[in-house]
Amino acid sequence: MRPTEKSRIQLFVSQKVRELRDLNGLTQEQFAERIKRSREFFANRENPNTGMAFNLDMINTIAKEFKISPKYFMPDEGL
Repeated sequence: MRPTEKSRIQLFVSQKVRELRDLNGLTQEQFAERIKRSREFFANRENPNTGMAFNLDMINTIAKEFKISPKYFMPDEGL
């Protein structure tokens, strides 16, 4: 894996974050405001062509803000 590629689990998490954002009808900017980050922060992590990924602390922050379990962002089985 090159530094600018995400692993399969990182891609999965990015897709789940985007899914959550879409389900709530939020733009990247609106989503970022709720989490107190920049739009670019989320754009880079949602983009499958960058190596930037969500870490566990950010997943937890998002889960708390949207009142869901951090498990929402994890697959049922290993990838």
